[in-house]
Amino acid sequence: MNHRQAVRAAIVWALACAILSPALAWADLKVGFIDSDRIFENYQKTQEAQAAFNREVQELSKTAREMKNLIDELQKKLDQQSPMLSDAKRDEQSAELRRKTSEYESFVQANWGPGGRISKLNEEHLKPIVDRVHAIVVEIGTQEGYALILDAADQNIIFGDKQYDLTDRVLGALRDEDEGKRAPGRPLTNSSGSGQTTPNPTGTGQPPTE
Repeated sequence: MNHRQAVRAAIVWALACAILSPALAWADLKVGFIDSDRIFENYQKTQEAQAAFNREVQELSKTAREMKNLIDELQKKLDQQSPMLSDAKRDEQSAELRRKTSEYESFVQANWGPGGRISKLNEEHLKPIVDRVHAIVVEIGTQEGYALILDAADQNIIFGDKQYDLTDRVLGALRDEDEGKRAPGRPLTNSSGSGQTTPNPTGTGQPPTE
C-alpha cells in the first residue's frame, strides 16, 4: 500500500463527508491542512516500522537471489554436460531446471506480485500508524468544527498560512499517545504534544528558499 496516499484520501473524504453540509456557506468554512510526508518522516514509530519492513523484504530478496543462483548453476551445468549426457539424464536435468524455475517464478509472484506478501507486509507495518493519523485528524476536525482538512503532501496547496497547519499537533498527539499522556478520543489542545517539530514557515513540509 502507499501509506501516504491512503491517509490523504481517508482524511479528506472522511472529514468532507462527516462535516461538510450542502447548506454551509463558503464564508463559514473552517479549513486546515497537514503535511503527511512530514508526519511520517518525523514520527519515530514510522521509522521503526519502515526498518522492520525493510528487514523482512531483505530476507525475501535473499531467498529469491539464492533460488535464482541455483537456477543459473543448474543451467550452466546442463549446458556444459549436455553433449556427454544420455537422453534420459539430459531430460532429468532439464525437468529439474524447469521445476526450479517454476518455483522461483511462483515465489517472486507470491511476494512481489499484485496483492503479494510485500504489499501485505507494508500494510501490516504501516496501516496502524495511518489509522492513528486518520483518527487524530478526524478528532481535530470534529471537535473543533473544521469543514475540511487537506494534505499539503498532495501538492494541491500552493500557499498555506502557518496558523492553519495542523501537522505539529498531529505529531504531538501521536507522541503523547505513545507516552501515555493522552488517550485516543480525548479532546486535543493546541499545546498537545511536547515533542513537536520545528514549525515550517511555508506550511508545506518543504524548507524555505533563500
